[in-house]
Amino acid sequence: MNKHFLFISAHLDDAVISCGDYIHELIQNHNLVTIATVFTGMGTELSMLARILHKKFGLGTETMDIRKQEDIHAAEALGASVLHLGVLECIYRKKQDGSPIYGKLQDLFETDWRNEAEVMEEIVTVFLKQIQIDNYDGVYVPLGIGRHVDHCLVRASAEQFRLRTADSSQIPFFYYEDLPYLSFHKDLSWESELAEGLYAKWITLRRCNLKAKIYAVTKYRSQLRLLWRSKYRMLKQMAGHANAAYADHKAARSKSRDYRFKVYAANAKDSVPLGEDLT
Repeated sequence: MNKHFLFISAHLDDAVISCGDYIHELIQNHNLVTIATVFTGMGTELSMLARILHKKFGLGTETMDIRKQEDIHAAEALGASVLHLGVLECIYRKKQDGSPIYGKLQDLFETDWRNEAEVMEEIVTVFLKQIQIDNYDGVYVPLGIGRHVDHCLVRASAEQFRLRTADSSQIPFFYYEDLPYLSFHKDLSWESELAEGLYAKWITLRRCNLKAKIYAVTKYRSQLRLLWRSKYRMLKQMAGHANAAYADHKAARSKSRDYRFKVYAANAKDSVPLGEDLT
């Protein structure tokens, strides 16, 4: 019997960049995957930061519509479906006086998500209205590596959503490592702070999964030059992450072209789909 898994993504690319290879393998094993992206809403009067980022995207006034189409194409490349939840992304959010909440790019990584408690409550409300959690056999959320305020809000909101949903304790919750932020090596304390109390779980993936992920990532054309200086750097980083997972794992390195992928379970007894309970 097919199982259905939900990957919750902050932005229109996060889940695919972070977990596209694992998503591909789940689907190859006859499972269903839905990627629910939280921040797919766009403001009208753009701040200076939003205008700067739009210029980097290389898109016009229909920026979010085009990004949604990119997301659909990326998900289709993996065999997944999408759900766009419509909450305003951080660069479009404003204070009561109409001024932008975030004026500089660095603010997105240095602001405590608790300062936006109202946004968290909005996300939880959207989850309750648009996500029927009983339809899923497992839910995946970002750890928040890099401390991007939207990623942290999504994690906190998903945890609150779980607490408010009847019988949700029966549905396994897993956490995935945020790429490319993990590979930037700037958040040095994430393991002790963000993964504390969680349980590492390993999945064996194949090189064809990595190729499928990379192909899907290339569908986010507007985001590639924002996240990486070149396609070569993106490819190098993706391959480097896969190889690093091998070195990080205590099992002996195999001569095969398989590699390891890691997620974190909220409960020690939860068995990760396609996983192996190695420590």
